[in-house]
Amino acid sequence: MSKIQSKAQRAATTFAAAAVLAAGLLTATSTMASAFDNKMSSVIAHVKADPDYKVIPLKSTADREWFFNESEALYKNKITKEQYVADGAKQFPGYEASFSKVADLLTAG
Repeated sequence: MSKIQSKAQRAATTFAAAAVLAAGLLTATSTMASAFDNKMSSVIAHVKADPDYKVIPLKSTADREWFFNESEALYKNKITKEQYVADGAKQFPGYEASFSKVADLLTAG
């Protein structure tokens, strides 16, 4: 697989994952490209099953990209949970609990 195809596949997977979070739906995905993508798939399944989870409104491509980049930064320990939640609350006021839940799931085990 070429580097360009891999990047395109990862981008497509990323946007699909963000859309699933936004819609609150779980869809079957093809083979995931990375450990982060696998973790996001697990997070999606968990929040879908949680009736108390308030879905983060990732309506635009820019919102989905921002969410993916922040989530990946947290997963790779480039930012702290506290920073992730604070950034999320700033970008999406009223969704602090949702970001806290996602942060806990992304950093668990």
